[in-house]
Amino acid sequence: MKKQLTRKELFDSIVAPSEQHLACVLLLDSSYSMIGDRIDSLNAAIKRFKRNVMTDEIARKRVEIAIVTFNSEVEVISDFVPIERMPTPEIRATGNTDMAGGINKAIELVKQRTREYQCLGTSFHKPWIFMITDGVSNSPIDEMLQATRNIHFEHKQGCGLKFWVLGVADYDVDGMYQLTDEVVELQNEDFTAVFDWLSESMVSVSKTSIFEDAGLKYDDMPDGVIKKEEY
Repeated sequence: MKKQLTRKELFDSIVAPSEQHLACVLLLDSSYSMIGDRIDSLNAAIKRFKRNVMTDEIARKRVEIAIVTFNSEVEVISDFVPIERMPTPEIRATGNTDMAGGINKAIELVKQRTREYQCLGTSFHKPWIFMITDGVSNSPIDEMLQATRNIHFEHKQGCGLKFWVLGVADYDVDGMYQLTDEVVELQNEDFTAVFDWLSESMVSVSKTSIFEDAGLKYDDMPDGVIKKEEY
């Protein structure tokens, strides 16, 4: 369990607490099927994402990123940190796909960060979870059902939750639409364009009033990324 931070530690951990903040979890499938060009492209795109967001002075103060990977195990690569402190590790592909464990850990981090913002009186946007997966969950069915309920519950809360899925290759389209309506599909193995879109979205949202979250419109997906229709 995460150690409860003192108020001073919270002030030290959150850059510019008087500014509105945007928290986003990168929830990344690192199972064996991601090996090769996919994981190499993903690692490169994450580095590019950090550079892009950091070019904006306002976003540097407002955007916070956490990174969670899931294969046979779930690993918190980084809890929420300002974008300039975000690590860019070389993620390795191995093992199976504990998607439910990854989802629940990401939600846990988001809820904790929301409580910390509230403790400091820091205003904040609806948090994001941006999940990338290229296969079918190997989590037990009851755990996936609970993860699905957790997403839907958090989505309906006052603070809300924006949950995206980027599907790659042989991902489970029907299963992903059980989680969220925000399912998009990468039609190749190059993550560059979609992470450029994500960085542009982070910058744009961070500059928008928190009262406009419900009506925000995002740029169209780049070439090679399509909005996948539910079957």
